[in-house]
Amino acid sequence: MQSIPTTPKTGFIKLPAAIILSKEGVDFFTKAGKPTKRVVGREGTPQEGLKAEGFVAPTLQKLIMNSYVDEVYLAEPALLPLRSEIISTNNLIVYAILYRKLSPTLATKIIDTPVFKEFNRKNPKYAVWDLQALALDKAQKLLEHKRDTLERIQNEMELAIKERLQAMDLEEEDKQSRIRATSKFIRWADARVWYLYLIVFNTSLRNEIERAFVEIFLQYLENTQIATHLSNLLMEFVQNAEKAHFERIIFRHNYAPREEIDRFLRNRTNRQLVIDTARKDKQFLEISWLLKANKSSYGKTYRLGVVVSNYGLISETTRSRLAAKLKTNTEGIALADFYKESSDQDRLGAGLGLLYNSYLEDLCRKKGIKYFCNIFPEPKTERTTVFVEIQF
Repeated sequence: MQSIPTTPKTGFIKLPAAIILSKEGVDFFTKAGKPTKRVVGREGTPQEGLKAEGFVAPTLQKLIMNSYVDEVYLAEPALLPLRSEIISTNNLIVYAILYRKLSPTLATKIIDTPVFKEFNRKNPKYAVWDLQALALDKAQKLLEHKRDTLERIQNEMELAIKERLQAMDLEEEDKQSRIRATSKFIRWADARVWYLYLIVFNTSLRNEIERAFVEIFLQYLENTQIATHLSNLLMEFVQNAEKAHFERIIFRHNYAPREEIDRFLRNRTNRQLVIDTARKDKQFLEISWLLKANKSSYGKTYRLGVVVSNYGLISETTRSRLAAKLKTNTEGIALADFYKESSDQDRLGAGLGLLYNSYLEDLCRKKGIKYFCNIFPEPKTERTTVFVEIQF
């Protein structure tokens, strides 16, 4: 496993989320002599994990890449004030999965070539048939010895990728986002990938593998759109959940008539009253990023589940109607059109901004990535939950 960086406060995200560790994560912290805490996730069962005022983004990414995290869980009386922190957390989790899936893809591209198969046949003592079979420390020693060569290779590859990106017909924001991410995608690839690369560097395979790596990196940089669309969709769900959450509290405590709720909430003092009441009543909005199912063999399918939940039940009729809207073709429909919900007591906040769902669904279909989104009531806990699952 790769070591976990301990740089303090670098890329610090101030989000008081509980990080539920996997068995492998608990073992890692135990062996490293690092303390853990008993924390609860969405299921409410105390488990070993971490909890603080926030976390260092690169550290959490490394933990996820090494399958040390089962869940990242946040429960707060209000979520919109944490908008930027939630988006940053969602992005780093998706990127961590992409980083982890990238290395086996790159390694397979080399291992499956005739030149490398011939190398394995002639060098059975040093043969590599699978990335996991190659010792990480052995790869790191070679890379340390060849540091200058590797740096030159990575710099040249980064330049080639950025030149390709500059020439692409992309929205400028998307283009610059991919350009900024290029260096990290290259340098966070597993050391064993670059060990394999150096084996073929001075062979006839060199140019072919360089071109193949550039194409793979470009494909994964394109996949970062998943993080962007998922973050937008997630914040739509958060906004809807918070509105329904506040309406329920205001109605139950008789703070304002139902028809005056929107006006009541526009007052900062009133809004703080509702938040304080939610905290006192322990009525929290929840977000959970579920990685527990992400235990497949290295380089295969990785599952990410994202859950947004709020107190208050919707009826089965409303659930079915919203589920149908999730499947609706949104082409040519303005986002505002999805904010026209009825005034029924079981409505889900301000409606669903489903253009983001459409974008995400279309992108995943194009990439051959399984995508699922649904909304359902949980009568036992009197909650309404939106669940998104992406199988990378």
